[in-house]
Amino acid sequence: MTVVTLPQALSFRLNRQHLTKPAADALIAARTLIGAQAQVHSAAILQLRARSEAGAADGDIDRALYQDRTLVKLWAQRSTLHLMQADDLPMILGLRREHVQGYHNWYAKEGLSADQVETLVTAVVQALEQGAHSRMDLSRRLVPILGEWARPMLEHSWGGIIKLACALGHVCHGPAEKACGEGAREALFVHLGQWLGHSLTVPDGRTAMADLARRYLAVYGPATPADFKKFVGFYAGPAQQAFADLGKEIVPVTLSGKKAFVLEHDLPALLAAEPVEGQINVLGLFDPYLLAHADTGQYLEDRFRPAIYRVAGWISPVILRQGRVVATWTHSRVAGPNGTGAWAVQVTPLERVYKKELPAITRGLKRLSGGLPVSVTGV
Repeated sequence: MTVVTLPQALSFRLNRQHLTKPAADALIAARTLIGAQAQVHSAAILQLRARSEAGAADGDIDRALYQDRTLVKLWAQRSTLHLMQADDLPMILGLRREHVQGYHNWYAKEGLSADQVETLVTAVVQALEQGAHSRMDLSRRLVPILGEWARPMLEHSWGGIIKLACALGHVCHGPAEKACGEGAREALFVHLGQWLGHSLTVPDGRTAMADLARRYLAVYGPATPADFKKFVGFYAGPAQQAFADLGKEIVPVTLSGKKAFVLEHDLPALLAAEPVEGQINVLGLFDPYLLAHADTGQYLEDRFRPAIYRVAGWISPVILRQGRVVATWTHSRVAGPNGTGAWAVQVTPLERVYKKELPAITRGLKRLSGGLPVSVTGV
């Protein structure tokens, strides 16, 4: 097998993820990443800004989400919220429908019968056909009709019955949020077909998994079926089958002494990839770069894992040098000149970070801030 060095692999991934040369806009970046993880909405914006020319403005992303609807927010891989390019929804829904039985198993453990689950999904879809609703809106509307048994799965903070309705292709997040008192805000859900203005033709799960594996390898390769399994948050069998279904489209390589795979037509680009001397990238929370491989030792020393992969699935914002994590960072919003906002950033080095790297770090942070002034300490 062809031997690929780790610097080649990291350089290839940086190139393909628009971290060497930014994409023309946030929509291209979202498609390349196969979605920006949006469990925290602002984190998804940072992921897209890091990969877009001049950063991605909030207004541009809002326009794509709520007016053009070329971006759609819904539960995708790993059962987590993502901002997905609308054209990718058939593939993602094909994947999500493979999770349906898992949802039914969970509902059964919570005491719901199959008939109750079907009743709830139908009721939610019918309510959303009448307009956008929050979880509490749905509960206030449906519990008096269905009974108290319906309340827990309608109000469940991790999605409850709405996650299943989303996986079946009925639901997505809608027009931003609504205020619900004391400064709190509630997510609004809409009927997916009505929101898009058309229905979707969803491929079978096996076809969707193969399509997704092809897209994944083009951006996150070289990789193994175990890496792909982590990325999609699915079972090992379907992940391995997806690689098998790609057949001669993929070729094995040796990376760090282990077998991995890359698309055959990408092998020349992988072997030609060279690290950019001193390349610095600043990434925000939950960045897909840190979520795509089971072997995190490729870009992070094991002793630093607790600083990045934190409790409750929290993924820290990081600074990369030539694709390897060298620091984490946090920021607070402060008053800037002329009454504008600014970022005060604290960098926590994991390895030595050099003073000469401060300009590149500051430029990366300013891109993520949307152009606000940035002050940095810790370097």
